[in-house]
Amino acid sequence: MAEIPWWAWIGVGLFIAITSGIMGGKVSWFAWIGLLFTAIGIGKLVYLFVLKPKETEAEKQTIPQYTHQPAPGSFCPRCRITVQPTDRFCHYCGTRLR
Repeated sequence: MAEIPWWAWIGVGLFIAITSGIMGGKVSWFAWIGLLFTAIGIGKLVYLFVLKPKETEAEKQTIPQYTHQPAPGSFCPRCRITVQPTDRFCHYCGTRLR
């Protein structure tokens, strides 16, 4: 199941709050629900850009290590993963092989 992004929470919340505020009457309590959605979206935005720990360059560039021993000369020159002699591109990193 996909996570709902912050901009969707804010957009839907503002739409509900403004629409129900304009209509008034018995649906005005929807305005509070819209404001709650907006607050959740702002909370997700703050967490994503302010509170979430940053990844270091070493964490971003980690390449999984494989334990099998392939035939010599059949490695991708960039990521060192096994490639077939008929491959034109590396299936892992996309480097052109021929």
